Amino acid sequence: MAAGGVVLLGAMLTGCGLAFGREQVEGPDLPPGADAVTIPEENVDAHDVLIVVDDGSEIHDECAGREVVVSADDAIVVLDGSCGVVRATGRGSTVDVGSADKIVLVGVDNTISFAGGEPTIVNQGRNTTVAEGGVAQE
Repeated sequence: MAAGGVVLLGAMLTGCGLAFGREQVEGPDLPPGADAVTIPEENVDAHDVLIVVDDGSEIHDECAGREVVVSADDAIVVLDGSCGVVRATGRGSTVDVGSADKIVLVGVDNTISFAGGEPTIVNQGRNTTVAEGGVAQE
């Protein structure tokens, strides 16, 4: 009887991830031909994406609809205007944006603030926060 109960409990818990707000977090949109496992060795500031990998970076720029990935530790990133998807995957970073379509936290000890809008928020990080406010201009 106990073995059957364990199997039943296991079957019931199998699909519970979604019941607790877990969502699949997709990776950044990559340009055609890009290798999904290539991690840049320095910050990338391109027309459609900003990738911050340098620990301790301090950046203040216009977002201009770009996708943003902050994988650096202890970075301070302020992006005025509207962003696409903003991801914080590093440790101890502060990211302020004017607005964003979606905010995703999967790192540790990160804070993202947005000045306006109603972004979709996925917070799967540890000791991470998302709040309206910050110093970025909408």
